[in-house]
Amino acid sequence: MTGRTGGANMIEEIASEEVLSLAYQWLCRQRADRHPNHDVWDLRWRWSETLPQLQRQLLAGTYRFEAVRRYHLPGETVEVWSSLDALVLKAVAIVLSRRLGPQLSDRCYHLAGHGGSKAAVRDVTERLPAHRYVFRTDVKSYYASIDHEILFAQLQHYITDSLVLALLWNYLRRTIYDGGLYEDVTKGISLGCPLSPLIGALYLKPLDDAVARCGLFYARFMDDWVILSATRWKLRKAVRCVNGILAELKVRQHPDKTFIGRISRGFDFLGYVFCSTGLQNIARKTVDKFAERVIRLYEQGADEVRIGEYVRRWRQWARSGLGRLDCREIMASAADAIEKLLALLLLRDRVLA
Repeated sequence: MTGRTGGANMIEEIASEEVLSLAYQWLCRQRADRHPNHDVWDLRWRWSETLPQLQRQLLAGTYRFEAVRRYHLPGETVEVWSSLDALVLKAVAIVLSRRLGPQLSDRCYHLAGHGGSKAAVRDVTERLPAHRYVFRTDVKSYYASIDHEILFAQLQHYITDSLVLALLWNYLRRTIYDGGLYEDVTKGISLGCPLSPLIGALYLKPLDDAVARCGLFYARFMDDWVILSATRWKLRKAVRCVNGILAELKVRQHPDKTFIGRISRGFDFLGYVFCSTGLQNIARKTVDKFAERVIRLYEQGADEVRIGEYVRRWRQWARSGLGRLDCREIMASAADAIEKLLALLLLRDRVLA
């Protein structure tokens, strides 16, 4: 299916009480633990008044997004939209998912209803015995690299509602507030935004379509993908195809995360290690990130209960949905590393005290 999906009534669906109520419920869940002074509480208090006002603004095309606040946290930078803006973006995401979903590849596992990362891992594992070669890569700084003009042309191909297109353009050309300074964004999409996963899937749709024409197995989770091939020449053809598409989209492969060669040499994908016999283990870098997160929780003042709950959930995530994955050795080494690091931190705290 390649036809257009967004008629003139698309903004009416976004502004409907049904969609806005779904977005409101999502927002309440997402920001349930926010500080008492957070704007979500004022929105919840005044929701019955805000809803009809918001509907009128959306239908009239007068709604405007506020500046997005940028926060610099240890090891990461996040962008936070106001609660009302996040709600509107979620409503847009709900409707666009309904309209664009059928147009997107079922090989794009991060989209709702496509099975998620564990489905991608299972499918790759099942296909490995019939293949000898792999091309595994992702896009360097994907969200930050997305070209607005190319993306907007893609959106115009599927959406005809001018009010929806105006909202989407304002979402792309957002203003960032960072420590008293304002920055107008002309490239890239926002991290932590409910609309961005769908937009990120759409931007690489030309890649999905091109690989499908190659007739090879393909699995993509956002900007992270694997292509399997039974022969070397078919893999080379796929590599040339991918390189051409990425050049057209003005994005680049991550040099440190690209592997082209025999499956028997082993490769990482979505936090796990694969080889010619199938799924082998949890990737070492996945365990290292887990250990770093535990240490960060400790240094932020988390108690033993909170740290223990995080460890329990991570262990459950690592093993769930993958059958009999034997990861006892690497789990044990991770637990040993964390225990030693915590012991060192406790010793440091006693010395400083």
